[in-house]
Amino acid sequence: MHLAGILSASGEKNPDLAIDVNVVGAINAVRIARDFNTRCFIPSSIAVFGGDKFPKEMTPVDVVLKPTTIYGVSKVFDEMLGDYFGKKYNIDFRSIRYPGIISSEKYAFNGTTDYSTEIFFHALEKGEYRCPLGPKSALPMMYIDDCIEGTVSFLSADPNRLTRSTYNLAGISFTPEQLAAEVEKLIPGFKMIYAPDFRQAIANSWPKSIDDSESNKDWDWSYDISVKDLAKKIFDGIDPMYKTHLNVVNVDKKVKLKPSLAH
Repeated sequence: MHLAGILSASGEKNPDLAIDVNVVGAINAVRIARDFNTRCFIPSSIAVFGGDKFPKEMTPVDVVLKPTTIYGVSKVFDEMLGDYFGKKYNIDFRSIRYPGIISSEKYAFNGTTDYSTEIFFHALEKGEYRCPLGPKSALPMMYIDDCIEGTVSFLSADPNRLTRSTYNLAGISFTPEQLAAEVEKLIPGFKMIYAPDFRQAIANSWPKSIDDSESNKDWDWSYDISVKDLAKKIFDGIDPMYKTHLNVVNVDKKVKLKPSLAH
């Protein structure tokens, strides 16, 4: 598995580093797989999509790929290199085009879709968040635990059922304003400020939603979650130390938050 990667936003700031990690690292990985006759998994991304020659809604797996970022370019290379090595050297190469992956952990937010995690920590720490994307910028997302489950399912799939080396993984598509509405329910008083930066152009070049029907057909993948349930999952997974100023009260199995009197 070659999981290291320089993501979209940070890649645009340092393209040379992105090439070294995303491209040279992938070359090393497939060579090792060839030389030691092992399976090889290199994740891909929705960043492979770009240009104006593909449908932005329910983007299928087979379309013209003209990415606008070095991250996307490197992932197209990785997909094609892995497929070539798989066919030429008879190795089991697999790749998934991940949507934006969301977690409940605080980390260096260097991707275009990372606002979907960062928003929670800013809401808890500052009460507001300056979103780098506009309110209507729909993008596909998935919680990290579900991403891991999907990846394990894919890697465990019978190779005789697979009809390709790279598959789409759709997740759920939503806009910043939809997520902000759910965050406000979990953290009352939260305010969203829209301040699109260079990441807006990147988001505009990507699909608004993904068609992963090939994944369902070939290895029985399915994913069904609402924005409300996803937001709750993210919030519940955040370390309690970030919530010490909130008093969490369970009422009829619904979570309500109010300012703590000890604040």
